Amino acid sequence: MKKIRMKGKTVDEAVAAALQVLGGEKDKAKVTVISEGKPAMLGVLGGADAEVEVALSEGLAEDARKVLQEILDKMVFMAMVEGSLEGDRVELKIKGEDMGRIIGKEGATLRCLEIIVGSILGRQYGERVRVGIDADGYKDKRNQAFERLAKEAAKEVAETKQEKVLPPMNAADRRIIHLSLQDDAGVTTYSKGEGRDRRLVIAPK
Repeated sequence: MKKIRMKGKTVDEAVAAALQVLGGEKDKAKVTVISEGKPAMLGVLGGADAEVEVALSEGLAEDARKVLQEILDKMVFMAMVEGSLEGDRVELKIKGEDMGRIIGKEGATLRCLEIIVGSILGRQYGERVRVGIDADGYKDKRNQAFERLAKEAAKEVAETKQEKVLPPMNAADRRIIHLSLQDDAGVTTYSKGEGRDRRLVIAPK
């Protein structure tokens, strides 16, 4: 969002001046009144201007891109962010240096960034915003690896007629395997365990 603070004799005057600078319309702006000001005594003494902060949305994808870019800049990462809106979800892609640090162990940093960016946008828009963040194609590569794992495990289960318990993994990774095997006629999947020990089980039908 583009933001600006502006003063005026009244709140309305300050808002109008801010919108003129931002080049937007009031119905698309978020106005925060910092001070309502007060009139001067006898029109001369003791008066104070009203002050407002006006934020103008540039669209959800662009607002999300700027939020993430600012976070990465403050973390001193040499990276650029691209954003797009896919359905009701914002997808952000990071390119540049330091990809390993941005991704984190098993994508942990990316997941943290998704939560942070989603939380910031949620406060700005007043509603839940779904955010996905990828860096250097990490998620696509990881998805492909889990899909291969799922197919290999499913083949083994179908042949042996024995359940196979996979190592502990987070909910997003379990979901990849669930979805990749949901149409498999020979096996079914379910999860068991709690917290970090939660595991996905592939069982024969």
